[in-house]
Amino acid sequence: MTMEWNKRIEPISERLRDSDEILEVVKNKTMIYNTRNGDTAIISEVFLVDQDEHSIKEGYTIEEDRWVEYITASTGPEEQFSVDLDDEGWVWHDELVEVK
Repeated sequence: MTMEWNKRIEPISERLRDSDEILEVVKNKTMIYNTRNGDTAIISEVFLVDQDEHSIKEGYTIEEDRWVEYITASTGPEEQFSVDLDDEGWVWHDELVEVK
């Protein structure tokens, strides 16, 4: 059974919190799609981020646990936390369906 990640509140972050999914996403260079501006990107790397007492004091949150490197069609290489991608309206391209 495949999970429908785009139907979740935070589709990018929730999928990347699954270790098996991280491996698949990076191995297959999975694409994401921005529902707000129509941009596409390829995920090139995902890093686990361990938040400690110091990082929390610096203002990072416990949800900022996945750092994503990706390449967009419009601006090239980018990187940021997965929760920021969710906030910007990114979803998984492999789950998009054509609306008729």
